Order: sequence, then C-alpha cells, then structure tokens
Amino acid sequence: MQPLVWLPRPVVHEMHLDADKWYDDETGGTFMGYWADSNVAVVTASIPGGPHAHRARYSFVPDQEWQQSEIGRHYLQSARLDTYLGDWHTHPNAACGSLSCKDRACLRKIVNTPSARNVTPIMILMCGNRQSWNLHAWVARLRRPFIFYDQLIAAEAVVQFYG
Repeated sequence: MQPLVWLPRPVVHEMHLDADKWYDDETGGTFMGYWADSNVAVVTASIPGGPHAHRARYSFVPDQEWQQSEIGRHYLQSARLDTYLGDWHTHPNAACGSLSCKDRACLRKIVNTPSARNVTPIMILMCGNRQSWNLHAWVARLRRPFIFYDQLIAAEAVVQFYG
C-alpha cells in the first residue's frame, strides 16, 4: 500500500510563499505531526528554515539550532503529541520529483540519528517555477538484509490536503 501524507492547506500556502520568495535558490523547512497508522502521516505544522539558513542554487541547509529549538517548543505545546516527521525543500526549475543522492543521504542521516527519533522520515520536494510548484512526497526507511549492510528504501507517497 502506498504511503499517504496529509498536509494542511495553510502549511502548503506557506511553503509556496517561501518557495516563491527564494525562487533562485533552494529553500525548505521541517514538518511536525503524527503517524495516524503505519502508512498515514498527518502534518500539523511546518517550521521554516530559520534566520541563519543557507540557501544556494543547488543546496539548502537549515538553521539547525533554531529549528531544533522550534521543534522542541512545538512538541511541548502539542502536549507531546506532534513529533518531527521530516523535511521539505525546493528544486527550482526541476520537472522531476525524484530524490537526489544528497536527498537520500539526508534521509539516511535522519534515520541514523537517534535524537531525531524518526525511523520513517518524510521528504517532500517542491519542483517547478514561481507560482507553479508540484509536490512530490517520499517516505523512507532502512532495510537491513544483512547485519553489516543497510539499504535505504524510499517509497513515493500520495499527498492529500485538508483544512
């Protein structure tokens, strides 16, 4: 069964505004929310890249210290219900929503970072042009067919909107 990611329309609107603002460079943010079941993620909020994020033509590096603080604040405000689900970022002028090698490396790092507490991170790529963005969602996990080897499996997810 294909994974499903529910996104609130106000979050999608904010993503589009940020993507248009930084159009010549990549930009992004993180998602907070919960897993309704093992195959359905519900995003409740997005945290922007932060005041010291690095945005460049082919890369985006969030202000991690600021984001971690905001993730912690949101987690506590949600009565510890919303957790870190994953990230989103743009690929300006791209038509294809496939994960790059850097995207896969980022997902692997999230899964292998115990403090992230996220073994099935979501990554949404926004590809396209100003005021014409397409969302491509991916859900990743590690598969360990051998003790000494792990394989990143990224499944394309369906995106539904609510709110």
